[in-house]
Amino acid sequence: MLVNLPPLTVDAASWLSARLRTPKAIGWYIFAFTLPLSGGLIGRIIKDRPWLVDFDALACAGDHMTRGLSPYDITPFCQGMKATPYVYAPQIAGIFGHMIEALSYNALKALYLLALSVALVFIGWVGMVRALPNAPNALRIPVYAILTGGSVASGNIGILLHAIILLCALNLHKHRWPFIVAVIFGAFFKPTLMTYFIVLLYQDRPLKSRLGFGILAGVAGIAAYMSLILFAGPLAVDWKHSLDQIVMTEQPGIGFFSWMPWIGLEPGSHLSLALAGLFMLTIAGIGFAMTHWGQITAHERIMLGLGIAQLLNPRLMDYDILYIAPAVALMATMSRHLGVTQYRVVTWGLFGMCTAVLLINNWDANALPIIPMSGLAVTILMLWVGGQIIWMNRDKLTRPLKGWRKPRLQGGLEPL
Repeated sequence: MLVNLPPLTVDAASWLSARLRTPKAIGWYIFAFTLPLSGGLIGRIIKDRPWLVDFDALACAGDHMTRGLSPYDITPFCQGMKATPYVYAPQIAGIFGHMIEALSYNALKALYLLALSVALVFIGWVGMVRALPNAPNALRIPVYAILTGGSVASGNIGILLHAIILLCALNLHKHRWPFIVAVIFGAFFKPTLMTYFIVLLYQDRPLKSRLGFGILAGVAGIAAYMSLILFAGPLAVDWKHSLDQIVMTEQPGIGFFSWMPWIGLEPGSHLSLALAGLFMLTIAGIGFAMTHWGQITAHERIMLGLGIAQLLNPRLMDYDILYIAPAVALMATMSRHLGVTQYRVVTWGLFGMCTAVLLINNWDANALPIIPMSGLAVTILMLWVGGQIIWMNRDKLTRPLKGWRKPRLQGGLEPL
């Protein structure tokens, strides 16, 4: 029996799954790997740290707009709010200002909190249950160790946008336009969300259809965001300065831009931007090959694409990784096709990485950039598995279009 086998003689998924056969065992497993998240939230309550600071940034900016002030003050002050610097378009601040006038600050905050709670529950349900019903919990749950209390306590509007896009993505096999509209809407707030359009290229549809919709969506998204810039009015200069100062300098995120200082580069430098473009092309290309040769279903293609869309974001933030777990579990499970030894190495490597992240997050070692390191580790996992899948199918690269013009409905992941 697997329960009696030494750990390293079998893969991590099988060894751990043999020990997670009861709801109680799974419950403790979830509790352990979400402890940095739950502990961080409890700690914020005990230490009386501010909550929903991103909402306060939007509300304070709206208040400034209604009073004829610039919403881009570096140190904003609004009575009763714990606002962080505002970095979104001035039109959004204007809309929030009108909403506060119509509903009041407290009523709007209560509605925002309700929507945020629903979004978090929905994203959690998709990640834990809906996304990959046949993927082992032993691989899916540990990835949540990356999340901390600050990931959700800020109440960043990105969480709501991710939930809306995710809802539309679940119906991509039927309708693509709601997904495209949802991504464009999200891009009004965060243009990096346009990386979600990569999912259109990963679908199990004819190549011509994928390319057509992908290009059309990309052009529409860029045009919509450019119109936002064009009609930003006299505050456009302040907005650009805020983006340069806050987004690229002070908060480069936890993805590619956060790795640049490790090699002596500024995140906003021309070389960093060029390397980011090369990085994104590499990740997108490997993901395309994984969806084609990875023997996964149409639904699993979408789930993988949603996760890869996060890795493509060079300014990835901690609240952007809420449902990267299904994609990571899928990548690890796809390594079955690489052979028994590879699957064993990948699954134990993933579990070991998540366990290390769990321990360091609970230790609260601020000197270690553990979340950027986690993002790098997940990227390396994808590069390894994807690179191996491409190598196994290298003979097919000499005829890249043959067999790619029609969808390949495949069997997907079989239960362990």
